[in-house]
Amino acid sequence: MLTRFQNNNRLITFKNNLCLFINNIKPLFLFYLGWIFLHYICSQFYIYYCVPSSLYGMIVSPFLSMTPHCVGFRWVIFESGNIFYTMWTTIGTWVMVNILRN
Repeated sequence: MLTRFQNNNRLITFKNNLCLFINNIKPLFLFYLGWIFLHYICSQFYIYYCVPSSLYGMIVSPFLSMTPHCVGFRWVIFESGNIFYTMWTTIGTWVMVNILRN
């Protein structure tokens, strides 16, 4: 049976480890959160500015898609997709390593 002191010591150790883990993961979390935000915003802007939803939009979309801002929106959408792929692969690998280790 654990004494009150041993329980307290375990709780303090757990709290310290949790704080260390959160401090280590915070920059990665903010990095991915920024890419998620950029992906969402650029996807919405691309639809609004580069492919208008009308007959006129269908006619001019091949010309609009070559404008600098539409190329930039597409680049951000493409690169963020690559970042998401890497993110999920990394998270999946980390989870599997921790499951197999225990």
